[in-house]
Amino acid sequence: MPIEIRQASTADEPAITEIRHETWLTAYAQIIDPAIIEQVTAPGRPANAAPRPDRTNLVAVAPLASVIVGYASYGPERSVAAAASVGSGVQPGALTAAGLAGETGELYTLYVTPAHWSTGVGRALTDAALDGLRAAGYRRVVLWTLTENARARRFYDKAGFAPDGAINILDGLGSAEELRYVRDL
Repeated sequence: MPIEIRQASTADEPAITEIRHETWLTAYAQIIDPAIIEQVTAPGRPANAAPRPDRTNLVAVAPLASVIVGYASYGPERSVAAAASVGSGVQPGALTAAGLAGETGELYTLYVTPAHWSTGVGRALTDAALDGLRAAGYRRVVLWTLTENARARRFYDKAGFAPDGAINILDGLGSAEELRYVRDL
């Protein structure tokens, strides 16, 4: 059954926050200390999905239950320092020259409830985000994923992304390492 992908609204924030919390607990349990996960994703803490002029937020809604089962956000490419601030409570903002010029976009977030993994929800959200970036004129897209997150890395490989060798250490997440992926649009 097709998943509905639509623009997120402020009313979706509680569901987005819960999806982020649940997904981090499941996906990152062996990578990031669970106490850190609880601290940065606790319900009531914003999931960086609040409307911003340079960010587009999407949600995936399961058709029968009308429940949000995933979300993604995208916009212009951020500097490494801004990308690393996600999850630390620091508001990202600094953009790269290619992001400012509208040449390189970034898939900021992609989270799907574990119950909906491998059902096509992540792919539908990714496709919608890439279509949005393409329509905005971007020619290339980057994303950051934890180096040890083998499941996500396989997903991004299948979606046509490839690591470009850039890494970043997330001090606020217990020195977890993330790897940049890139693909042309």
